[in-house]
Formats: sequence, C-alpha cells, structure tokens
Amino acid sequence: MPSVYNSIIVNAPIEAVWERISDFHDFSWAPSIIKRCENVGSKGGTSVGAKRLLNGSFLDTLIAYSSLDHRIIYSIDDAPFPISPAEISNYVGDLHLLPITSEGKTFVEWSGRWESNRTEAIKFMNDIYVILLKDLAAQFDSQSF
Repeated sequence: MPSVYNSIIVNAPIEAVWERISDFHDFSWAPSIIKRCENVGSKGGTSVGAKRLLNGSFLDTLIAYSSLDHRIIYSIDDAPFPISPAEISNYVGDLHLLPITSEGKTFVEWSGRWESNRTEAIKFMNDIYVILLKDLAAQFDSQSF
C-alpha cells in the first residue's frame, strides 16, 4: 500500500492552528495550491460525510472528524491523473495536530495512503502535502502568541 507522510512545526498554539484548519470547506489558508474550494452538498464543514471540490478537480469526503483529537480524516473520491480512480483506490488522508506544549507551538502531520500498483501518485501527493504544510505554517509566521 503506497503512502506519503509529511510534518511541520507551526509557530502557534494548537488552538489557533485548529481554528484555522478545522472547517473542511475552508482552504483559504493554502493560497499557493488551492485556488477554489467548493462545498458539495448540504453538510457543514465539520460533519462526517461533508464533501468538497478543490480547484474543480479533486472531490474529497470527510470520513472522520475530531476537535478533541485535532484530526481530520478524508477520502479522495475523484481526481485527475495520477490519483484518479483509474490509477488508485481507497485514498485516505489524515491531517493531525499535536501540541508542543513546552514551546506553545504545534506539530502538524499529514499523511495519505491508498491502494495501487503504480508509483506516480507518491511524488505527486508528497509534493502537494509539502506545499500545503508550508502554506499553513506561513499563516502564523508574522503573528505572536
């Protein structure tokens, strides 16, 4: 089962970071890569089953959500090559925050796993997660807590 994993330390307390990313339908914190995030359906951005369409091409579904654990787990249901249903199946992404209590910072980890015999999706998804995490950290670079 192919997978990717990336992490970053964000210079802000976990509550501030969670507040920024906790709405599944709000990707305004990632302007380098997400130009449009549309709510698909009637579910809110913290409800399991909520759907979003990213950049008109990536359809995701929220499959688990925990504000207590600061965790969002989602599936990618449709996307272009190399992560289209023709290349991969059962994609599960996991965005998880952990406090670095001694420093008042947040450790953010983002992983994805899927089923496929192909390898193109590994670099593709890894590169996306790197950009997303850098955008998230940049949201807090000039703020003080």
